[in-house]
Amino acid sequence: MEFTKSEAKQWARENYKGLSGTLSPSFTPDLKELDEEGIRYDVRHNISKGMFSVFCQTEICALTMEERKRYIEIACEEAKGKALISMFTGIETIEQDIELLRHFEKIGGTHTLLGWPGMFYPKSEEDIYQATKKICDSTNLAVDLWPKPKFDFGRFHPSQFNPELIERITDIPNVVSIKAYLSDGLGKWAEIHHRVGDKILFQAAEPSEWPVTVAQYKQQFAGPVDYVIFDQSSDNPRILRMFNLFLEGDFLEAMDLYWELYPITIGARDTAFQSGMLGMKYMQWLTGGNGGMFRQPTAPIYQHQKDAMRAGVKAAGITPPENEEEFYVGRLNYAKGLRLEY
Repeated sequence: MEFTKSEAKQWARENYKGLSGTLSPSFTPDLKELDEEGIRYDVRHNISKGMFSVFCQTEICALTMEERKRYIEIACEEAKGKALISMFTGIETIEQDIELLRHFEKIGGTHTLLGWPGMFYPKSEEDIYQATKKICDSTNLAVDLWPKPKFDFGRFHPSQFNPELIERITDIPNVVSIKAYLSDGLGKWAEIHHRVGDKILFQAAEPSEWPVTVAQYKQQFAGPVDYVIFDQSSDNPRILRMFNLFLEGDFLEAMDLYWELYPITIGARDTAFQSGMLGMKYMQWLTGGNGGMFRQPTAPIYQHQKDAMRAGVKAAGITPPENEEEFYVGRLNYAKGLRLEY
């Protein structure tokens, strides 16, 4: 590791700058194996669009533990020396999370976005704290906290995640940042910022919130989010330029880009969310990613959703590919001559 636990917060301040993208696994067309070439392609795709870090979505679809380990190994190998690599903590159990984190640390991972696993049902806020501390204590990785309402902690506090508990968790040495959203509640966001904004990094990942959180509060990084979907060209990524303009104080110039990208921010991307994580994979493919299907169970993408996503990226000045079969087998597999089998 480049840092000790006591140095983690300072390391994050020095290295978390700009945008952090996301990576989802690619599979062979029969879905039996990981598609290593496709995964490597998407890592490079993120890096080419200026991402300082690439986040491995380990929870997004059915994977064995060995496949998860190989998936993050591929990402670390491909990104080495070019970008940081993070992964999601919050799969089946805390013990599995710890096993995967220890492997991730050995192969070159640097940080993790901490969620809570499906088999975690706390009976008190103290349970949440102790489980979180157990995970953090098990690794030397930097930990990014994600106090999202989706984790169903609302029975303990109306905000869905008590800001006082968040403040307590941020005292853990290797907790370095919080991923938060204005849309989770303005009061919650303001209180968390008041409590810990000068102690750890604090950021809203949604581009729709940056006119406030970056322009006014000077957050220095954002993500992880599928930021690659906002641009077709790698020469001058508009989403990264918009973020930097807000940060540098060029508010009106940043807002010009904000409205230019708005058909994706509010429109195509909303449709992708409604169609599930496969919808985001489709959006990535529309804007240059590898594409490819996930294993079951996964929600299908309906034609009207595809049409809406296509319309959004076109309205933002992007020309999407037309051959849908390429998405289903993956861009690289299609180029090698692989086709759907019936």
